[in-house]
Amino acid sequence: MNKKYLLVLAALLLVFGCGGPKHTDLDPNKQNDKELFETGEKEMKDGNYDKARAAYKLVFDNFPKSDYRILAKLNYAESFYKQGGDANWILAIQEYQDFITLFPFSPKAAYAQYQIGACYYQMMEKPDRDQSNTRKALDEFRKVIDGYPNGEYYKSAYDRLIECYQKLAEHEFLIARFYNRTGKHIAAVERLKELLKKYPETVHTAEEYYYLAHSLEELSQGPESCVYYQKILEKWPKSEYSGDASQGATRVCSGAPQTEPAQTEPSQTQPSN
Repeated sequence: MNKKYLLVLAALLLVFGCGGPKHTDLDPNKQNDKELFETGEKEMKDGNYDKARAAYKLVFDNFPKSDYRILAKLNYAESFYKQGGDANWILAIQEYQDFITLFPFSPKAAYAQYQIGACYYQMMEKPDRDQSNTRKALDEFRKVIDGYPNGEYYKSAYDRLIECYQKLAEHEFLIARFYNRTGKHIAAVERLKELLKKYPETVHTAEEYYYLAHSLEELSQGPESCVYYQKILEKWPKSEYSGDASQGATRVCSGAPQTEPAQTEPSQTQPSN
């Protein structure tokens, strides 16, 4: 977490630690748990997140045996997520984590874990920027997949996991492409081979194979370059790189013994970061 987020978090924790806005119409001595919870629901729906949180907090703090207590705690976290913005997503993460700590066996724990990933997902940067939040999102979605393999959020977590891999792979590719375009072909080859090994095959692209083949060709590694050009023609025959790949294959494949391309890790859906 960078310094900007830490400062925002510290400021907001100070505000909420002091109790936040006062809502004198909310009184646990005059309203029961159901009434307060329903007030929170209404205020959340209307986008009045401060008042919603105040109502949920009263339910949680004052009605320890209430059937609404667990949902009030979860919705307290949810209010930060729905309000949006980096500062609120950071606070939502803290509250979802608190929920899992307090209620690890709740049927809602899987959802809370998924939402932690969703918060980091919302804060992900473009592929050419820092990818710290993408890596954190990936880690949190993986916890859903590993911890709740039969849960209702498994598929959504898996889809988001793949999106995270795609963004991380694109980040690595942009660096490799820069190396290729500036004539640093050894660095480009190393980066691209690592990308193909590290990330699942489902996120590989014709563009990655083309730049790898091109850099290998520039390094006079014709046989290996041939393998990657041909891979494009086999797997992506209608891609925008198929024409250049065909020309490249004509240059380097004639009579060349073929070399196997770099292999992906056995577990292609969950490689290490």
